[in-house]
Amino acid sequence: MDRIKQIAEATDDELRTYLNHLGWERNPFAHPATPDEYVLPNADDIADVTAAIRNYTGPILIHSRYSGAGKTTLLRTLLDDYEEWYETAYIGEHNVTPYELAAIVADQMDVGKSSSTKLTEQKIRDSLSEYDGDPFLIGIDEFGLNDPDTLHVIQFLNDLDEVQVILTGMSSQWDAIGDLGSDGRAFQRRVSFQLELEPFDRDRIGRLVKRRIAAEEEQIDEMEPEEIAALSPAPFTNDALDVIHERSKGIPAVATAACAELIGLAAYQYAQGLGDEVTASLAEAIDYAEPEVES
Repeated sequence: MDRIKQIAEATDDELRTYLNHLGWERNPFAHPATPDEYVLPNADDIADVTAAIRNYTGPILIHSRYSGAGKTTLLRTLLDDYEEWYETAYIGEHNVTPYELAAIVADQMDVGKSSSTKLTEQKIRDSLSEYDGDPFLIGIDEFGLNDPDTLHVIQFLNDLDEVQVILTGMSSQWDAIGDLGSDGRAFQRRVSFQLELEPFDRDRIGRLVKRRIAAEEEQIDEMEPEEIAALSPAPFTNDALDVIHERSKGIPAVATAACAELIGLAAYQYAQGLGDEVTASLAEAIDYAEPEVES
C-alpha cells in the first residue's frame, strides 16, 4: 500500500484503461456537480428555500461555518431550476466594490453601467419601470458583506419589484454584519430566510458518490431517488465510503476531491493487477483537505 500511496496520479493511459473497464468516459468526481448530481443537504430545508423564493419578502441567505459545504453548488442548482420562471443571474466575483456590484448587475440585465453607483442604480430602476418580462432572480455568491455601501446596493436590488436576491457566505460574515451598526442590523432584519448548511452524514456521502456514478453511466434521468439510493457504489466499497465520510468530516467538496484522487489511484492499482475496487485501505492511504471551520 505504501507503493500505491507514493503515486500522485495514474498516467493518462492507465486512467483511460480503468475508466473504460468501468464503462465511464471520464472521472465522475473531477468536475463541479451538475444539478442532476447534486445531493440535497436536507429535503425539508430545500422545500423551505423554494417556499421563500415563491413568497419572497426579502433577501434569502445560504451560509455555513464550513468551506466546501455546498453553498455555491446549491445556489447554482437553484438558479438552474428556476430558469423557466425567472431571468437568472449568477454573480461570483468576490470582494468587488459596491459600484462593481451594481455594474455587474446592470450588465446581467443588459442595461449597461453608468459612471457611479447611484447613476447605475438609476439606470436599472428606469429600465425596470417599463420591463414586462420574467422577474430577475440574482444569486450573489460568497459576497463579503463588510461594507455598508454594499448592503445599500443589495437593499436597492431587493426593493425592486422585479428582483429577488439569494446570497451565500460564511456564517462569520453573516454574524459580523451586525457589527456595522444600525445599517447592518437593519439588513439582518430584512433577510427573510436563512439556511445554514451542515456537514453531510454518512448516508448523504454515499448518495453523493452514487449520484455521480449514475450520472456518468447516464442512468440518472430514468431513476427515482430511492432507486439511486439502492445502487451499488462500486468501484467504491462501503467500507471505503465509511473512511471517506470520516476523513472528509462530511464536507461534500472534500469528499468529492478525495473520490477523484482515489479513482486515479485505483487506475494505477488496476494496471498493476491489484484489483479494481476502491477499498478502505486505499481510502486511508490518501491525504484529505482540511475544511476551513469557523470557531
